[in-house]
Amino acid sequence: MADEWAEYVNDPRKVCKYASKCYQKNPEHHKNFKHPPLNKRKDNRNKRRFSPYTRDSPRASPNTSSKDDTSKQAANDECEEKNETSVSVESAQQDQLVPDIPEDITFYDKETDRDMLKELFLLEMPEDFYKFYECISDGDKSFEATLASVNLVPIGPYELLIGKLPKLEDKELYLAHWRFFYDPPEFQAVLKKSKNSEYHIGYFLDDPEEKPVFVASNDSKKDCRIVPMAENIFGAVYQYLQNEKKQSPFTVAVCQKLMDKIKAFADENKISLEEYTMKKRSPHMVTRSFHGAGIVVPYNKKTQLGYRHLVETDANLKKLFANLEKASNQNEKDKILSELQPVITYASIAVDESDFGTGVEVGIALFCSGLKELEPSALSSLTAAYSVLNRGAFAEIFKAHLKYRRKGPDMSILSFKK
Repeated sequence: MADEWAEYVNDPRKVCKYASKCYQKNPEHHKNFKHPPLNKRKDNRNKRRFSPYTRDSPRASPNTSSKDDTSKQAANDECEEKNETSVSVESAQQDQLVPDIPEDITFYDKETDRDMLKELFLLEMPEDFYKFYECISDGDKSFEATLASVNLVPIGPYELLIGKLPKLEDKELYLAHWRFFYDPPEFQAVLKKSKNSEYHIGYFLDDPEEKPVFVASNDSKKDCRIVPMAENIFGAVYQYLQNEKKQSPFTVAVCQKLMDKIKAFADENKISLEEYTMKKRSPHMVTRSFHGAGIVVPYNKKTQLGYRHLVETDANLKKLFANLEKASNQNEKDKILSELQPVITYASIAVDESDFGTGVEVGIALFCSGLKELEPSALSSLTAAYSVLNRGAFAEIFKAHLKYRRKGPDMSILSFKK
């Protein structure tokens, strides 16, 4: 044993911060970090111990077998090792912040430099965004009036083009402007259905510095699901109009007229109107995620670095979220939060070990639960993951969203004045 320790001390590799309790089986990890030798008795004990967070382990489901009990105990051990505590309900249950909106609002002129959109919303709008404005505005009716005829309202970035984007001193407010309850930072809404509908259409991005991957929809009154529609706004609105014709017989003629106009413009400018499906996206995703639109992060198949599964299935997480929502007292809440803590802890460990996609996955799951108690952990997980992924804009958007997060059909920041 003395010889083994001498060899360990003289090993030039970095010391693994989890030392003898390290759960990693990835060869790349052991190539870069050294671990103290174990005596045979302790080593055999560790071999029997099931670690729920190695890549070759199944996604653990509590209360299903004795192996899963060991998994749960391992998770609790790791929580202690990380010296973390359960999610604090009290820290999350704060009064909703109300922004200081000036009485006299002025608006950006519609001729304002389009670069202002990137400055205000931290995301660069693609060319089809502007082309669509050009297409719909070409005629007797304005962009806004034409969309109103088919029950659509331009919001967020489109407000700059129509001269209705408010000038606000606090630039953080733009990041919460027209951001619906379940909109993750990767999703930027640009259109919504009129009146009290929470159905909205927007661009979905994997990286704030890259072009959007597709245009999708969400109805925050129903759930957190993000439904891919098309590769661009033309295809998405064309698809919306097809559905609107079926739902509202009074708008059949006007919908068809606008569909013809969009198709003619798209054909002339070689813009695709094809539907975007998850089949096209799936090969690039590391996981589907709670909102269904998937998560894409750099992933090395050879070293298996970039992502690892959560230690709970989505089904079990949904049960825990549902139980937390139904909990009638603080003791019940604390019990459920303690069951969720290992999931959060292991995701944090994953980010430390360069599996950044796991941090995004757990953050999105906690966010999509819609529970105030889990927002602090969602913020912590996503902020850490976005930081190492160089997606800082998403972190800023998420912070602002949680600060002013609320439910309803009117997500304009100006609605706080009403």
